Parts: sequence; structure tokens; C-alpha cells
Amino acid sequence: MSNQLYNPDHDPYFSEPYLDVEEWRDTPVRHYYVHGGFKGTDIDGANEVRFCFYFPEKDKYEGRFFQYVSPAPEDEHESEHLKGADDKISFCLTHGAYYVVSNQGGFVVGHDPSRLYKASSASAQLSRKIAKKLYGTEERPFGYIFGGSGGSFKTMGAMEATEGIWDGAVPYVMANPMAVPNVFASRMHAVRLLGEEGLERVTAAMEPGGSGDIYEGLDDLQRVALKEASMMGFPDRAWFCHPFMGDGALMVLVPTVYAMFPYYFTDFWTKEGYEGVDPNGDAARDRMQHVTTVADIIYEEKKPAADGEEFTSVDNSWVNTMLGGEPLPKIVMKDLVPEGAYQFHCRLRVLSGECKGAEINIDTIDGAVLTLHPENNGAENKNPFKALKVGDQIMVDNSDAIAMQFFHRHQIPDASYKVYDQFRDAEGKPIPAQLPMLVSPFIATSGAGILIDGNIHGKVIGLCSVLDESACPWHGDWYKGAVARHGKADDFRLYYHDNSIHDDRTTLEDKQHQVDYLGTLHQALLDVAAWAEKGIEPLPTMNYKFEEGQITLPVHAADRGGMQPVPFACVKGAADASFGKVAEAAVGEPVKFEAVIEMPPHAGSVTGAAWDYERTNDWSHEEELLPQADGTVKVVSTHVFTKPGVYYPCLKVRSNRKGDAADIFTQCKNLDRVKVIVR
Repeated sequence: MSNQLYNPDHDPYFSEPYLDVEEWRDTPVRHYYVHGGFKGTDIDGANEVRFCFYFPEKDKYEGRFFQYVSPAPEDEHESEHLKGADDKISFCLTHGAYYVVSNQGGFVVGHDPSRLYKASSASAQLSRKIAKKLYGTEERPFGYIFGGSGGSFKTMGAMEATEGIWDGAVPYVMANPMAVPNVFASRMHAVRLLGEEGLERVTAAMEPGGSGDIYEGLDDLQRVALKEASMMGFPDRAWFCHPFMGDGALMVLVPTVYAMFPYYFTDFWTKEGYEGVDPNGDAARDRMQHVTTVADIIYEEKKPAADGEEFTSVDNSWVNTMLGGEPLPKIVMKDLVPEGAYQFHCRLRVLSGECKGAEINIDTIDGAVLTLHPENNGAENKNPFKALKVGDQIMVDNSDAIAMQFFHRHQIPDASYKVYDQFRDAEGKPIPAQLPMLVSPFIATSGAGILIDGNIHGKVIGLCSVLDESACPWHGDWYKGAVARHGKADDFRLYYHDNSIHDDRTTLEDKQHQVDYLGTLHQALLDVAAWAEKGIEPLPTMNYKFEEGQITLPVHAADRGGMQPVPFACVKGAADASFGKVAEAAVGEPVKFEAVIEMPPHAGSVTGAAWDYERTNDWSHEEELLPQADGTVKVVSTHVFTKPGVYYPCLKVRSNRKGDAADIFTQCKNLDRVKVIVR
């Protein structure tokens, strides 16, 4: 890339904008809606650059816009189905901003990735012209871009490739140029070796009353795999995600590896320096190549998406890259795979017949039925099995899935990526065999438009989740260092959000272990706006420690900083001498609960606290907040358990910069848990 920064005002490609809808709408909040696109920007008759703008009424407009960029380019209407605190449109309209969203030029394989930030830039600049006309002012609207996961790539890319388009940005659950597929590879290696029993052991160790030792009770192979994942950055406290996290977007990214290094999947099993050649290794032990024949081929009628189902979160937006493709069949095998074989994301290979040589990843194996993975060999979206017939010979092969679990070892980057030190010798040279080039930077460039390196042009607040299972928390620290290397540390802040994982929805997978970070994200957007518009410095970068792949925060709020309230919950049974993290009680005995909630300096005040004692996922009963002389808030309650068992009561708390409990969009949340054994 040249050093010249991009400006859409000088790009004739975007010289023909059009508007096809302009109207006032009353929902979700009264606003002026504008839809349009840019003529001549389609590719092969599709993927024209299009946008939606949502303008608040004039008396609610404060001279700014917020622009969202999704992980995978989506329909420009992507935000219109969102409700409650997830509703990006309503957040903007009620906080002085208009909302900008585009399709980023659509999902286009094999074309110039700079189309991403160029499409976003052109949409941003056009929105300014419309805003000036609508509000009758010549004042330039301030602009701020934000996005998470793959959208963080696009956010950082936009801030590095342009100047003067956006005044600030908030990338969240941040990626970096070595993130994918490596983060998914190392965690899946650990998942395979730990198995369900091992994963449950690790999770139990981190529960209240647990040993805190995630290696307790594991065999040597399991300990090594778990330690490797930990040092690569998978959070030790995040293994509770194992029932629902899968392998992330690994199967969407693997086609890039097939395209660049098809020989890797052969070399892994045949050449020295690769783990697959060790006959005593776990790879060889778990390898399966199950040969059978096709017993039946089933094409099911395509079902409509579930009511309200949209693929717009940072966890599932990659699905949009696969929509609209040819339907794939389900394939029934004559013979079942061997009992106990590792079956996760095997490869289907056709060995005979007209489809000989066709192959694809398998999503699930249910008895004899194979459901093929919808990634469909990347974005080809073709059905290679049209000529498949009953009786054709096929193989169900887990070789590639296992090989991918070691891929990160053969992709060692420069020394700024400290988590790879575990694979370097005393001189800093890679120990495992290395492929001739790094794959991750190619994927990162295709996701950002450029290869991000920290050279930002504007104010940036990064937000990472401490328990992020898909974008390792240390990614934020890496980017902070990259920004500093360009001498721009004063324009960057980094916050970590405790007890949050990757997803950016309030519909949490495991409500007992996590809180959403949306309130903190929204407050960060308001803070970066105040920073750029009024010179109001945001809260300092949080204090944290990065060691052996793990990000840890100081115990107390005053020491860690940031925005989150920090609760300290404890419990006391009738026979217990004092409060602690674990209590025992008999059925019918009152159990006492206490909690102290701390606030970081200048972060606001506590606005609510609620317990869920028996895993009902109901935190609707608000506890009384008792302000203390030292500035903390205390919560005191009692609960009676009517059935014996082991319970993990969960306290959720929230705060707001202005102490406003009514603003659903800016509640910063956190939790703490205790253990109660009821006899």
C-alpha cells in the first residue's frame, strides 16, 4: 500500500450517488430515513455499494454520527431488527447522533479488499452532505466508526487508511494480524484432548469453591495441550464456553489454507517436523479415515430462517458469506464411523463415481447421516455432489481437522507476538517446521482492507473482553503496542471488560457466567466523541498484567480503572462462623448474602444489583443499594432454599456514568458468584 491516505472525495468510482428512499419514520424512534447507493459500483451485476442513514429530529441532533461496520459485509438494513439495548439505531438517535451503516460493498471474493474502507468512507462523506442539508447548517458533522471481531479489523483499517473521514473509533473484541485461524486452532487442539470430562474438570476448578487449578486431575497430554492454549491466550476462566463455542469461524477460514498450502494437509502426516508423523503422538492416535459407501442422498426443503433470526452479531455474521448458495444434500452412510472416533468437522471425500475427487467439510455426524458444513468450500457456494449416486464410495476423514489444530505452530510471526515464544528456541528461532509464508496476515488484510499496523489517524478507544474465547484478550495489548510504535499512544485508550466473552448481544449463551459489554461499548463511543469534539480526556487505559498469554486485572476497582463496577459477593449459612465464598445450609434454613460494589475513579455510580439464587436466569428483583462511607455500595439479602443440591448464586450489578438507571444503552455491567451446598 502507498503512503497516500484515501479520500473518497477524489475517487470518481463514487461520483454517482443516488437516493431512492427518503422519509420520516416513527419507529423505533422518530427519525428521517435515507436509503441509496452509488451507481457503477456493482461487481458482475451484484454487490452495489448501498447505505442506510437514520437522522434524529433536529432538536435531538448534537452534530455527530456513529457508523457501524460488521465482521462480514452484510445487507445495509442489518440493524433494523435489533431491540432493547442491542438496538444500535435507537442508541444513536437518543444520544445526539445519526446512524450510518452500509453493506461495505458486499461480500466479494477475489477483489481488492480496500473496497471495504472505501465503501464505508464514501457512505460517511455522503451522509455529511445530507446532514448539512437536513439540519440547515454548514457545520461538519463529527464521525465515529465502530465494529467488533472482524468488524474491529475494518474499524482499525478505516482509521489507518484514511484521515479526516472519521474523528474517532471504537474497535471491540479486537483481532490482530495473526489472529485467525490460529486462535481457533490452538483451542480446538485442547478441546480434542480434554474431551467432555476434562473440560468439565477445568470448568469446575474455576467455579466458586473450586481448586483454582485448571490442570488438576488431567493426564500429561491434556496438561500440555491446555497449557499451550493458555499461553496462546485462551482465557483460563473461559472454558465454561465449551458447550457452545464450537470452533468459531475455523471452517470458514480453512479454505484459505487449502488454497495457499494444499500440501500442508499431506506434509503434516508424512514429513519430519510435523506432529502427524509421530506414530505415538495424539494426532496419529486420533486419526480416522472411515471408508464406506453412500446408502442414500437426501435433499431437504429449505426452511425459512427462524422468526427474527438475523446473522448480525460478531459471533454469527460470517454466516452471511454462505447465504444464497446451492443446497447441499445430506448423505447417509452404509456403515457407521467407529465408536469413539473423533468426529468434529471431518472431511467428506468422494472416492468413486462421477463425483470422484469432490470433497467438503462435514458439519455433523448423526448416526449414519452426514450434514455438510454450510461454509461450502469458502464462498464458492456450489454443490459439488449433484452427480453423487447411491453405492459411490466415500471416506469420512478427520485428518485435516486434526492437522488444523497444529497449524499455529507452523506459523511463527515476529517477536512482537509474544504468545508464540513457547515455540521458539533460545535464539528466538521457530522450533517446529515452518510454512513458507504466514496465512493470517492475508486473512487480516482481506478483513480490513489493509494490513493493520497501529498507524491510526484519530482518537481510538479499544475494548476487549477478559473472557473472550475467540479474539484473545492480548490482541488489545498488541495493538496498543503497535500504536505506541507509531508515536500515537496519546490518541489511544484500552479497556478490558471482565466477565464478558466474544459475542456482542444481550441474549447471552450462559447468563450465569457472563454479562454483556454493550453498555460499556456505547459509553466508549460517547467518550471518544467527547474526546474529539471537546478535548475531554477519556478514562485512562486500564491497569492489567499480560503474562504467559493471559490478561489479568487488579482485584479492586480503584487499581484496575476502566468503567465497570466490581462486586465482591459472599455468603453465610446458619452454621457458618463468617461470610465467605462457600456456605452450607439445610433445606428451609435462611442463607445470608452480602456484597460490596466498588466503582473505578470517575466512572459513575452504581445503578442496580440483583441476585439469581437458583439458576433461574431471572435478575428482575432489584436489591436495595446501601451507600457506604468509603464510597462503596453494599447489598444485603436472605434466601431460603427448598430443595437440596449445589447452587451457584449469581449477583449481577450495573453502573452508569451519570448515575442514570433509566438509560438502558449505557449500563456498565459485572457479576460475582458464590457457592451454596444445601443438605
